Amino acid sequence: MKFQFLLSVIAVVAQTSTALAAAGGPPTLKYFDARGAAETARIILTFAGEEYNDSRYEIEPGTMSAPEFLKAKETGELDMNLNRVPLLITEGGEIIGQSKAIERYLAKKFGLMGSSDVEAAQIDCVAEHCRDVKDAAARKGFSFFSQKSDEEKAVARKEWFESDLPAMLEKIDKSVSLTSTESGYAVGNKSSYADIAIFSLLKDCTMEAEKEDTLKAAEKCSALLAIANKIASDEKIVAW
Repeated sequence: MKFQFLLSVIAVVAQTSTALAAAGGPPTLKYFDARGAAETARIILTFAGEEYNDSRYEIEPGTMSAPEFLKAKETGELDMNLNRVPLLITEGGEIIGQSKAIERYLAKKFGLMGSSDVEAAQIDCVAEHCRDVKDAAARKGFSFFSQKSDEEKAVARKEWFESDLPAMLEKIDKSVSLTSTESGYAVGNKSSYADIAIFSLLKDCTMEAEKEDTLKAAEKCSALLAIANKIASDEKIVAW
């Protein structure tokens, strides 16, 4: 009992120390030294021109181990997000977990959720469409982490980029054509979280080969391509 109590005290102290360290300074985004689930949040922060601490846990080559991440779990720094990352510590020291919650918080903070409740819901809808695509790709099972054989991965990858992905993107293209009032925007005529989600889906791929195949799959999606290109041409994104 005493040991468990001591661990609880250590966890509370670690979280409080982490929050206090961030309070008053720029926000801190914690994640691994990889794109992954934090990348869209990084893009939002960059697009908004917000200074932030990009805190990354290094992954040891060959082992996929991240010692500093394990240490953070042990000390209770990540308890707010169930010992997972990404984790955002705001300027005031508040802690936010879950990648989509972080993205929506940042989007609202920087005026990227439209000009009405309806637009905000439509923007959220487009972002969820993009998440559906990423989830479907993961289920297809051709990633590095898949347990399938190389031959099975090759077949799944071909099906995804030549059939499944084009079909999904064309549906989203039709959808944003109904909510956009000007080319280059998913909802209305202002840049939004939806536009960044589309950019992230089409152009912010981990590997160059995936980016090429994704853009090929989107070749009939003029609305999506216009949106992704507009975000890509922003000077802050170019510099980033």
